[in-house]
Amino acid sequence: MSDTPTGFPGKTARLDRTSKRHKVGATPDPEPSASASSFELTIEEDMGRTIAGRYEITDVIGEGGMGVVYEAYDPQTDRKVAIKLVRAECATDRKFITRFRREMEVTTQLRHPSTIRVFEHGETEDGRPFMVMELLRGESLADRLERGPIPELEALQYARQIAESLSEAHEHGIFHRDLKPDNIFIEKVGVSKVVKVLDFGIAGGVDATRLTQAGEVFGTPQYMSPEQCNGLPLDHRTDIYSLGIILYEMIEGRPPFSADSPMATMLKHVRSKVPVPRKASRTTIKLLMQALRKDRSKRIQTAEDFARRIGEAIGAVRAEQEGRPVDASSNKKTAGRPTATRGGISAPIPLGPPPKTSNPVLWGGIVVAVLAAAGIGYALLSGDDAPPRTEHATDGEEAKGAGEAKALPRNRALVNTNVKGADVLLDGKPQCKTPCTVAVPVGDGKTHEIRVTKDGYVDVVTNWQPKSASEPLPPLPDMKPL
Repeated sequence: MSDTPTGFPGKTARLDRTSKRHKVGATPDPEPSASASSFELTIEEDMGRTIAGRYEITDVIGEGGMGVVYEAYDPQTDRKVAIKLVRAECATDRKFITRFRREMEVTTQLRHPSTIRVFEHGETEDGRPFMVMELLRGESLADRLERGPIPELEALQYARQIAESLSEAHEHGIFHRDLKPDNIFIEKVGVSKVVKVLDFGIAGGVDATRLTQAGEVFGTPQYMSPEQCNGLPLDHRTDIYSLGIILYEMIEGRPPFSADSPMATMLKHVRSKVPVPRKASRTTIKLLMQALRKDRSKRIQTAEDFARRIGEAIGAVRAEQEGRPVDASSNKKTAGRPTATRGGISAPIPLGPPPKTSNPVLWGGIVVAVLAAAGIGYALLSGDDAPPRTEHATDGEEAKGAGEAKALPRNRALVNTNVKGADVLLDGKPQCKTPCTVAVPVGDGKTHEIRVTKDGYVDVVTNWQPKSASEPLPPLPDMKPL
């Protein structure tokens, strides 16, 4: 690991196997020559400067599109810190300054060890906002991935720390919205590696809706959730999808979706199936597929639950590496023996010849006893830990259930977009072409997916659970051409 200090990710030139990392919605950098000259001028003016009467700038760490990060010395605490300082020529950009101030407000609320710490923030005498952070020494996850995939166990350990950091942020009503390897830092502390989540500059939440317009797409395409690609309102589950993409890339050495253009990459997130990982264990593959569900209502729902499941995957991978049974309940003495199953509980059938008796009734009784024991075991597991039980309805019950389903009221919602003749799908089934109405069940307790799709355009998707037959469908964002 390199020993580069930083307080936020510097600009990286890392490329995917097939394409550059594109950023959608970001303020573009100036032309290279202008950027280089203005950057040098900014450094020349800031070097040796004292910020807030105490932080002495000693070195430059890196630059972003509109800010510079310096290493500084704080004589009051006798420690080195990182200072993120807006460049002088950008201090008049009101939208950027609003986002920068929000990053300061957001990050100071968070205390998890895997979230970068902010000590102080304010403005310089000439009106440039600054943020004083802990100085990290190590490398970004993006730089680490330059050297290839990360071993599965190590990748899972990194992912768990990230999930725990996100869990705290989500509890505060904050979601990151631009989680990617460039915004994750790996710091070596003694013999341990601590992962830090950085750059909440476009973090979203209830208080951040004013920063983006409806339907605006903002993020880095390789790591954007399907709802983010479609310009839909976001919640914390977009971070869960992005972390799933990052975990996939750590193990496989490449993200699951990448193409020659940002829009083509985004379209893959919306439409394409996730390629099954080749370097992950079955437990981790299952975890990834749950995190990368396109329908966010079917995705892992919280970062806390994601962290817990990652911990279970870590245990399974360790057990496999050490040659122990992955399932703690498995019994090596019965491995490979035929079993009798009842109610989801399996019991081994005794091998070898029957007992020395000519009474077939006695031998049959032994088998019955084994099956009865399995039934007792199932009865004891009738709580939350019991396996799902399948009930077989009679013909009359099936007819009754079908009648109840048909009796549900329907909301005949008007589906309309800026593109005429687009196909409308309800829960994956074709319905009609826009503009048209679809009949959505009311009162079935389910959230229904309405998807509008047409060749040459990015799909528009919304999940809706109408509360009444007259409730209008929320307005859909415009379909954007590829």
